[in-house]
Amino acid sequence: MKLYYVANARLPSKKAYGIQIAKMCEAFIEAGVDLELVIPRTRAARGASMRDFYRLRVDVPIVVLPTLDLYDKGRVGYFLGSTVFAKFLFFFFLYRRLRGERGAYYSIPDTFSLAAALCAGLPRYLEAHEAKLRVGLAALARGARGLIATNALIKKSLQEQLNVPDESIIVEPNGVDMEAHEEMPSKEEARERLGLPPRATIALYVGRFYEWKGLRILTETAGQMHGVQIYAVGGTPEEFRAATGLATIPPALHIAGECESYDVPLWLTAADTLLVLGTKKNETSYKHTAPMKVYEYMAAERPVVASGTPSLKSVIGDGEALFFEPDDAADLARVIRRAVEGDTTGMVARAFHCAEEHSWKKRAERIRAFIGV
Repeated sequence: MKLYYVANARLPSKKAYGIQIAKMCEAFIEAGVDLELVIPRTRAARGASMRDFYRLRVDVPIVVLPTLDLYDKGRVGYFLGSTVFAKFLFFFFLYRRLRGERGAYYSIPDTFSLAAALCAGLPRYLEAHEAKLRVGLAALARGARGLIATNALIKKSLQEQLNVPDESIIVEPNGVDMEAHEEMPSKEEARERLGLPPRATIALYVGRFYEWKGLRILTETAGQMHGVQIYAVGGTPEEFRAATGLATIPPALHIAGECESYDVPLWLTAADTLLVLGTKKNETSYKHTAPMKVYEYMAAERPVVASGTPSLKSVIGDGEALFFEPDDAADLARVIRRAVEGDTTGMVARAFHCAEEHSWKKRAERIRAFIGV
């Protein structure tokens, strides 16, 4: 049976959703799944191929359907573009069925494409990254044959909202490309390539600069650290100030700009410890996020310092990271000290083993077994 991986979004994209979709398509194909990625015809879709854009190991078969390329024009633009895409998606599914092709729909919950799959009578599998679905989307999602939740809290919320039995939902956090972390240079060589100070003690944060991530704690912690430099990779100083609401950035906090996804392993190799943030001030951050960076950090074989939020503790096991109290800069500074000065050999080894179990490849194999394609 063919798997139609539908992405009602602009692809390819440097954003996390684009990377996640690309790596899962690659992993599904390498696991033997007969897959086609179905996307709307946007300006992004006319650019580089998925394989070239994301440096994938395989070609991803892509079906590009007509739409109105208004996805970046606010809610009205997204609605119009998605409506046109859904209509063509329905006729695409119907045409394939009339040809005798057996296929299944797979996507992150999306009202428009899910409605097209429902009307075409396709079995539907949804990968949920959020705990709460809008009323209309929830009604459509109740008919799905299977749900994949990215953490246990999302699973619990969806079961309560949709009345889903245990056998119809599994938990699969986002994964990591272990091959991208092979044959990395030494820490010293990585720093030379990136132009970083060779003898500095570096605590590194990697991720886009969004307000809900609780980035402000980095500025507060940097002012308390002596002998430790904090680097943040993921945006410009202007974007960081906008996300934190701060006018100035302390000298010990270095905003290093963006980097390509394939350069992230080099940055991680250059660090002494790696930071995962989460805040009590935002429900998504506190309970429902399952960041891809967690297993990337673990694969880099560096000690991980993570906010002790329920969402992060649901994907990071005991003894795989050092936790700090969310929104407590003094505690983050204390835990960073412990990470760079203490013996973390055993913790790093356990975390690396965890990353191996959560590669994109193994994730795809488990999901394939669950949905039966």
